[in-house]
Amino acid sequence: MFYINGNGGPIPIRFGEELNFISPNLNINIFDNPATVEIDGKARETAFGGIYSNMMQTFAFTAIDQIEQVQLNNFMPSFDVGTVTNGLQIYFPGEYEINYMIRIAPVDVPDQTISAGVRQNDTFIDSTMQYSTLSTTEDTILQGSIIEYLSGQVDLAFLSTDAARFNLSQLTNAALTVKRISPFL
Repeated sequence: MFYINGNGGPIPIRFGEELNFISPNLNINIFDNPATVEIDGKARETAFGGIYSNMMQTFAFTAIDQIEQVQLNNFMPSFDVGTVTNGLQIYFPGEYEINYMIRIAPVDVPDQTISAGVRQNDTFIDSTMQYSTLSTTEDTILQGSIIEYLSGQVDLAFLSTDAARFNLSQLTNAALTVKRISPFL
């Protein structure tokens, strides 16, 4: 049994009973399992979130196929997308627009290369993978925007293509955002 607090005090609601909230400006009906929320007769369609880094980070790879997660320490506004350490938690599986960016500071040693991309549940999403030779004179930027089915956790990570040592740039140097584009059913 659940209790909902109203103007007159707690109201008992048994599991499986319909629950309606009504006011002059708001009409929410909760039904189905899992629950579907309707506001003024329109299905809720928004889910979004983001996370970014503005801290110095150093990466040192000694061989091919090493993976290291990018640390993301600042949260952006979100709605129905949660945050986990260095990543985002997708609560409602579906098609999402993913935007991501990593800025790498100029390196001292020329001809170093690196790959990076978005991971879902610790597996790289192929369509997000970016590859670049690191610049010795300016920032190297790895970025992309794709649409992908998401569920679970997403984060940013490097995948080494050979030995490489580099730092992320100053100020905002990595960002990851998601926005649900498929309607809730």
